[in-house]
Amino acid sequence: MLAIGDSVLRIINFVILVITLGLTGSLVAQGNNNPQVNFAVFAAAFAILTSSFYGILAYIFEAFAWPVVLATFDFLNLVFTFAAATAVAAGIRVHSCSNQDYLDGNKITQGSSGRCRKAQASTAFLYFSFFIFLASLIFSVISLSRGGLFGRTSSKV
Repeated sequence: MLAIGDSVLRIINFVILVITLGLTGSLVAQGNNNPQVNFAVFAAAFAILTSSFYGILAYIFEAFAWPVVLATFDFLNLVFTFAAATAVAAGIRVHSCSNQDYLDGNKITQGSSGRCRKAQASTAFLYFSFFIFLASLIFSVISLSRGGLFGRTSSKV
């Protein structure tokens, strides 16, 4: 069973990831996708499935709360969200969304200040999620060191 602090982090991260998925999905739906935005959609969707849904399942059913699985998912999500946030940030080069010359020359913003704001918000939310995954990974590693790879071992009779 997961600690209450870990579960609260997963719920907060779920909200952040849903917002991120909505923002990045909106960028993809507007056409002319690029790999940075596509990867951000993947990172958010993967994180929702592995961290939020599996994490809540592990909180409800103790049989799913294997520390090694949770730590692995947290590590993968940590890497994916950081990579996605950094890729989108590098792609938009974080300029002013009111500078039309910048907007026209950027492959992610594609001349639209709305796309620029969505991309900047996606970057911020992905970095927030990264730091939450960092805290979750710390919880998972502590749980892993206390209970072993597959949780608490039963006492021998």
